[in-house]
Amino acid sequence: MANLPWIEKYRPATLDELVSHKDIIDTIKRYMTLGELPHLLFYGPAGTGKTSTILALAKQMYTPSEMRGCVLELNASDDRGIGIVRDEIQTFVSTQTLHKKSIKLIILDEADAMTTDAQNALRRIIEQYTFMQKKTNKPVPAGP
Repeated sequence: MANLPWIEKYRPATLDELVSHKDIIDTIKRYMTLGELPHLLFYGPAGTGKTSTILALAKQMYTPSEMRGCVLELNASDDRGIGIVRDEIQTFVSTQTLHKKSIKLIILDEADAMTTDAQNALRRIIEQYTFMQKKTNKPVPAGP
């Protein structure tokens, strides 16, 4: 832990440790209490706590071993093409975990840097998969 950047070393570990955005944090906590997590888009200027908020949420939702199977974190400015959506994201959402948690979390940092084709492919995945947390552990394709 000595070689971590300062921002990582002192990043809030829980939602309660975050200093601002009380309304947003309360809404996220309410979703967690209900066992539901809709598609969320965090936006705003750099340094306002977007990444810290979602990472604190993930740490509260999952144990370290669950995080490995239930959370996919990508920096979309590094992996911005359609290949990352087809290869990593599609595979991640379509596979079942060994854990009891049915909610999977995909964190796309800098998603605005994704190519148009990648954004369209991601939109199709979001439209296709609905997670029925209380009824099944499998992603259920959304249909008409």
